[in-house]
Amino acid sequence: QLHLERFAKPGQILLGADSHTPTSGAVGMIAIGVGGLDIALAMSGEPFRFRMPKIVNIVLKGKLSSFVSSKDIILYLLKKLTVKGGVSKVFEYSGSGLDNLNISQRATIANMGTELGALTSIFPSDHMVFKFIQYQNRERDWIPIEADKDSVYDQTIEIDLGTLEPLIAQPHSPDNVVKIKEISGKKVDQVAIGSCTNSSFKDLMKVALILKGRKIHPNVDIALNPGSRQVLIELTKVGALDWLLSAGVRILEVGCGPCIGMGFSPSSNGVSLRTYNRNFLGRSGTKSAQVYLVSPESAAAAAITGVITDPRDLGLELPEITIEEKCITDDSMILSPS
Repeated sequence: QLHLERFAKPGQILLGADSHTPTSGAVGMIAIGVGGLDIALAMSGEPFRFRMPKIVNIVLKGKLSSFVSSKDIILYLLKKLTVKGGVSKVFEYSGSGLDNLNISQRATIANMGTELGALTSIFPSDHMVFKFIQYQNRERDWIPIEADKDSVYDQTIEIDLGTLEPLIAQPHSPDNVVKIKEISGKKVDQVAIGSCTNSSFKDLMKVALILKGRKIHPNVDIALNPGSRQVLIELTKVGALDWLLSAGVRILEVGCGPCIGMGFSPSSNGVSLRTYNRNFLGRSGTKSAQVYLVSPESAAAAAITGVITDPRDLGLELPEITIEEKCITDDSMILSPS
């Protein structure tokens, strides 16, 4: 989240020592997760080599329905292709549906391209990217990038966004996906919201709006970790942090946290709904736990009802989440290279 906000630049190449480095592909950057040794060699001037990947064009059309999110788009692809479906491939997103996906939504998709096994994922640098970078006070970093009209792809997949429904990945793999309504009613012990997949301001605002004026179910333990200091400041500024705290949400420190089993581990045999990207056996810190992956909307719905719930069944209408033209930037804790 921090790199996306303050460093990601369209048209540049990024090597990162984290498997979810491809998140920055949301702004038209070639961002690849590699090992630490590869990073060290690249920093010393050595070229980074890899086999020419196949290019998969994901054509998005239409618009997501209410309470269906970009998390459901990538879960749909995981169900269709599996966790090995993207090995040695780059996923390039296009189509008229992009006009209806903001950068936070695109980042969720690019982030979990890793779970497909993809080398990376990339979106065009369009007017939506310009608005995001302008909001970050970094207009000089923007350049337009789009695929050539006569581009040839190894595979093309079309998705009508309007046909998608809320989905959920069951234990213990991100591709073990079903419609959430198929398993609704299952008791939930824990809800965890955040991680590099769903910790943007707009993601957490959706949660705050659903929980505003309500209380967390007494049988549910819930925690939320914002993706960056900027996100935390923005939530505070609009009063959303107060809504979350009043509902009974525990606010964790900015960072990965429970996603990598670093605190807030589920109870033994507990059922944990998470907006994270992985639910492998034992990753949560509790080997016997049953971890499910969902969207922020579905996580918030379960936190209220105490059971796995299709968020559309809440009968709510979420207002459009608007942001100011420019964010309040605070880079005081970012150390520039000496």
